[in-house]
Amino acid sequence: MKNKRKNRGFTLIELLVVITIIAILASVSVPVYSSVQRSARLTKSLSQAKGIQVAMYAEWGKLGYIPDPEDGGEDANAYLKPLIRKLKSEQPFFVTGCAWHGRGDTREGGDDLWETSEPQGTALEAGENHYAVNKLSDFGPRFPILASGFTSNVGSYTDVKTDVGGVWEGLDAIVIYGDGRGEQVPLDEQFRFMEDKGGTKVDVFGQEEVEMVNPTQG
Repeated sequence: MKNKRKNRGFTLIELLVVITIIAILASVSVPVYSSVQRSARLTKSLSQAKGIQVAMYAEWGKLGYIPDPEDGGEDANAYLKPLIRKLKSEQPFFVTGCAWHGRGDTREGGDDLWETSEPQGTALEAGENHYAVNKLSDFGPRFPILASGFTSNVGSYTDVKTDVGGVWEGLDAIVIYGDGRGEQVPLDEQFRFMEDKGGTKVDVFGQEEVEMVNPTQG
């Protein structure tokens, strides 16, 4: 006579072991996933900023400098809005998670007013651009032409992700040089981009040939 196998459920200890394993796996995978997401966003930001520099050179390269905006505005949005004629989109100026877009209509990445603005191609408004511009750039290779938007203190960032200038948590910045070369640069303890030159640390955004202007918040 065969013995019938009795169906039995999991014991409390077995359930606790499974739950513990799941919790450990989750605690490991979530930071890894966040890191991968962040890396992808940095890569996208670097790529789109390089594209903006290409448009800047196409527009003003023959001049050898960036002309002052026609409307006299003193912010990165005013300097960059003519480039929509080249790019036909405001999306390249938007960085996901960046606080420069504020809480207005542009928080999802620009409204692409290229087709509807009058005159066409001047639609870059507050909150639709997240990059700062070096208005003194001569398209030379030594000095920045574009960078991630700063805090209100131009030249420095913050580790508060929800504040302007904090999109990369004070760890990195996207910097594009006048010749189109770009890099993801690490920041120092004061959230600045410092570079070794002649044995001394130099604030890259504090040099005489650099005058960065922030975007306008939406």
